[in-house]
Amino acid sequence: MKFHSLFWSFRPCIDGFQYCKPIVQVDGTRLYDKYKGTLLVVVAQDDNNKILQIAFTVVEGETTEA
Repeated sequence: MKFHSLFWSFRPCIDGFQYCKPIVQVDGTRLYDKYKGTLLVVVAQDDNNKILQIAFTVVEGETTEA
């Protein structure tokens, strides 16, 4: 069996999401050296315009197959 993907979220982030605006944003950063791929972070804004991180995932980097 080959590992495909993983995402995670912390309980306080899940609980706080109910107080956020109905818009989510995804931002990514490339991982270098021995860690290949891209780290994606999903965030939302609450009513005080504070950023709440909702979930994280590591995905395959940009390739012709992906």
